[in-house]
Amino acid sequence: MTGVPITALLHILAVTLMSLRILYRRMAVNTTMAWLVIIAALPVGGIILYFLFGDHRLGRKRLKLGERIRGYYQRAYEINECDIAQDQMSVSPYFEDLSRVVATETGFHPSVTENIRLFDEAGHIFSALVEDIDAAKHSCFVEFYIVEAQGRVIPVLEAIERAALRGVQCRFLADDIGSRKFLKSKWRARLEQAGVVIVRSLEVSFLKSFSKRTDLRNHRKLVVIDLSVGYIGSSNLVDPTKFKQHADVGQWVDIMARVEGHISSSLAVVFNTDFIFDKDGEKYDVEKLKNLPRVTPPQPATSNAVLQLIPSGPEMRTALIYEVIIAALFGARQSITIVTPYFVPDEALVLALTNAARRGIDVLLILPERIDSIMARHASEAVYDDLLAAGVVIRRYQSGMLHTKAILIDDNVSFIGTVNIDMRSFYLNLEVTLAIYDKAFTQRLQTTVDHYVARADRLSYEVWQKRSKVKRFKENVLRLAAPLL
Repeated sequence: MTGVPITALLHILAVTLMSLRILYRRMAVNTTMAWLVIIAALPVGGIILYFLFGDHRLGRKRLKLGERIRGYYQRAYEINECDIAQDQMSVSPYFEDLSRVVATETGFHPSVTENIRLFDEAGHIFSALVEDIDAAKHSCFVEFYIVEAQGRVIPVLEAIERAALRGVQCRFLADDIGSRKFLKSKWRARLEQAGVVIVRSLEVSFLKSFSKRTDLRNHRKLVVIDLSVGYIGSSNLVDPTKFKQHADVGQWVDIMARVEGHISSSLAVVFNTDFIFDKDGEKYDVEKLKNLPRVTPPQPATSNAVLQLIPSGPEMRTALIYEVIIAALFGARQSITIVTPYFVPDEALVLALTNAARRGIDVLLILPERIDSIMARHASEAVYDDLLAAGVVIRRYQSGMLHTKAILIDDNVSFIGTVNIDMRSFYLNLEVTLAIYDKAFTQRLQTTVDHYVARADRLSYEVWQKRSKVKRFKENVLRLAAPLL
C-alpha cells in the first residue's frame, strides 16, 4: 500500500487548521467562502495572503481601550447623553429608532447643530479651512487619509503653521500609506518645527505585518477647530487639479460639510481616540487623558438640523455603518439616491436596492464612468443586470472622478462622509459618517446631486445586455473577489 506523501499530509493539515481559524471568526459567508477557496487552492501563498490581508484586526486591546477612551472623551465633552427633544427630529419613527441604535452602539447621540454648510467645490473648501484655521484660538485637529503638499493645499498648511506659531495646539494625523509622500516631505519638518504634532496613522512596517494587517487604512477625513467648528466629508487634503492626473480619470469631485456647535465635539472624540492610539500605541493609562484641550460647553442651537456621528471600522465591535445603510434602504418610502465612487455591493445590499425599486421607490445610483481601480469597476458592473432589471436607475458621471460619498433617503435623511459602498469601507477601513436628519440640508444636497445628474449618462438595460461575452466573463470572475476588495 502506497503511503500518503508528507507534502499531502502537510497540505491537509495546513488547510484544516486555517479553515478552522477562518470558520471560528464567523465572517460574512461570502468572505469566508472566498478565503476557504484561496487557502485550499494555494495553501502556502494563501496562508501568507490571509495573514497579510484577511485577518482584519487592530488588536483586541485596541478594541477594549478604544471604547474606554471614547467614553472618557464623550463624558468630558458632554455628549454621552441626548441633548435634543423628541419633537426636534422631523423624521419618521423608523429613523428615530435607527438613531437610538446608533447611540446605543457608539455613545454618539443626535444633537442639534448651530449651522451646517455644504461645500461642493474644492476652492471654497480650501478658502473656508484657511479662514477658520486663522481664527483658531485654542486647538486645531486635522485627520486625513491622503495629504499632498501642492497647489491649493499649500495655503491650508501655511494656516496650520501660523496657528501653531501663535500658540494654538495643532495635531495632525495622516494615514501612513495614503500620505506617505507628505510624511517624508519638507512640509512635515516645517510644520513640526512650528510646533505641529504630526503622527502617522496605522503605521506600516515589516515587523508590524506579522501581528497586524498592513492594509487596514485610516480613511477618515475631518478637521476640528476650537471644538466649535468641524469639517467632514469625502475630500482628502489634495488639490483635485493636480491629484492623480496620471490615472486618466479626470479631476476628483468631492464634498465637505462645515458644521458648528456641539457636533464638533463628537468629531473631536473620534480624532483624539485615533490620535492617542497612533501616537502612544497601547501604552495607555489615565494620565494620558489629563491634557485635554479646553472644552467648550454646548450653546443653544439656532438651527433645527439634527446631526449624529457614526464612526466605523475594525476597532468597533460591529459593522454598524453597514447595518445602518441596509436599514435605511429598507426604511425608505419615497426615494433613494446613492452617490459613490466605489460600488461593490454584497447580496444583502443588492436585495435592499432591488426590493426598494420593486416597491415603487425611486432608486438612483450615480457612479463615475471611470475609476482608478479596474478590479472594482468590473466587480461593480457584475451586479448591474439585477439592478437594472428591477428598475434601479444607474447614471455614470462623465466629468471626472466622482469621489463624493452620499446617500439621500426620501426628502429629510442624508448620510455623508468617507464610506464607499463596498466591503472594505464596511469592515476594514477606519471611516466616519455624518447622519443628517434635516429636510433643508437634504434639499441642499439634492441640488449638488442634480448637478451630478446633469453630467451623468443614464445606462440603458437594453444597451447593457449587448456587452461582449469577454466583458461578462471579466465581471463574473472579479465578482468572486468582491468580498475581498
